[in-house]
Amino acid sequence: MKRIVLLTLLHVIAVTSSAFGQQDSLMLDKIYHESFYNGEAYDNLRYLTKEIGNRIAGSPNADKAVIWSKGLMQKMDFDQVYLQDVQLPYWDRGPQEKAYIIDSKEPLTVLALGGSVATPPQGLEAEVIEVELLSDLKKHGDQVRGKIVFINKPWDESIVETGVAYGLNSSQRSRGPSESAKLGAVAFLFRSLSSSRADDFPHTGGTGYIKGIDSIPAMAISAVSAIKLSKALKANPTAKVYLEQHSSWKGVRHTHNVIAEWKGTQSPEKIITIGGHIDSWDVGEGAHDNGTGTMGTLDAIRTLMALGYKPKHTIRLVFYMNEENGVHGASAYGQVAKDKNEQIVAAIESDAGGFAPRGFDIKASADRVAWIQEHWKPLFEQKFWVSRFLQGSPGVDSGVWGRHFPNTIMFNFRPDPHRYFDLHHTAKDVFEAVDKRELQSGVAAIAALLYLVDQQIDQL
Repeated sequence: MKRIVLLTLLHVIAVTSSAFGQQDSLMLDKIYHESFYNGEAYDNLRYLTKEIGNRIAGSPNADKAVIWSKGLMQKMDFDQVYLQDVQLPYWDRGPQEKAYIIDSKEPLTVLALGGSVATPPQGLEAEVIEVELLSDLKKHGDQVRGKIVFINKPWDESIVETGVAYGLNSSQRSRGPSESAKLGAVAFLFRSLSSSRADDFPHTGGTGYIKGIDSIPAMAISAVSAIKLSKALKANPTAKVYLEQHSSWKGVRHTHNVIAEWKGTQSPEKIITIGGHIDSWDVGEGAHDNGTGTMGTLDAIRTLMALGYKPKHTIRLVFYMNEENGVHGASAYGQVAKDKNEQIVAAIESDAGGFAPRGFDIKASADRVAWIQEHWKPLFEQKFWVSRFLQGSPGVDSGVWGRHFPNTIMFNFRPDPHRYFDLHHTAKDVFEAVDKRELQSGVAAIAALLYLVDQQIDQL
């Protein structure tokens, strides 16, 4: 008798599970149809990039993006839309940088690294010492004094996951100026992080200084110019380079995160956070980084609203300010949420561009990831070509505020990685570099995940 009851129970569970799976599959079909036919992310991105432009935190353009995106949210069926105060230091690039090899007057294409100090107003000139790794500098000892340190390290082209290749080199960008200054260098040149060896666009990005060590000017140099300079140094090891930049910190600015909330119908006290950073670097238009992330997550919610969906949990959309050079927005968000003792049960972040979606990295226990792979991955994989559901990073902003919420399950949207770092932090990151179908496909993937998280997070 017990065996019959057990078999009956298992049959009921299997039938119920199958019914829910079919229901979820039908919902994902509707989500993708709505996103492809009626999606608004691409048109919103056009306005953000073409009418507002790049948006470094603290700048007038960043403030315009805050007001405009708040207005977009207010046109939707959110229960409340508000601004969250953020205080941050404002770094300004100043006039265009200059660099050239003195003997030949051969120009070099450069950009100041974010947070860099300026050269003297009249520029500086010095001999150059070239190395691949910062650790090699110590071998040169006193020879570094008075010179420009040039880190000429191409990244590993054999790594398909370009974010890994980026990560292997990026620490040299952030640590480089101070490590060079310790040995008496007068400036720092860093080969841009790009997969292209024929790219003459320098890639900016954040750098930093260690308290108590001289701050020296720091620049990114394009791959093409790095190769050019390396050849010149081989021909003449004492060749000098002229550098000029006028970047500086301009004091503290008052700005905001932009937040909208869609109240849950069953467990409104439990919150699912979704979003990305609204700021960008001050070159290009901040299209892939991170216009696609903000406009994409907004449109994911619009997609669900258009389908008449009613969330079980409160869905909170957050456009963070200042991911690029300080993460003050994410820090402010996390502190407020901690002080309110909020229940943030899940988070979804989009900050890897608007290329074709490949899946999500998941910050969660191995058991939770295995459950997602078993129950959700099949819904995405065959029909929608979205198959990456792996344990991994939560994303920069979520990782910052997530320190206060160690049990929150976090998803990091992962589009195709191959082309992203050709555009990342450059003047090439413009609206025209975004494909509408790829973007809206990513919107659908995010909306589908948001739906599944809201429906089933309590089972994880």
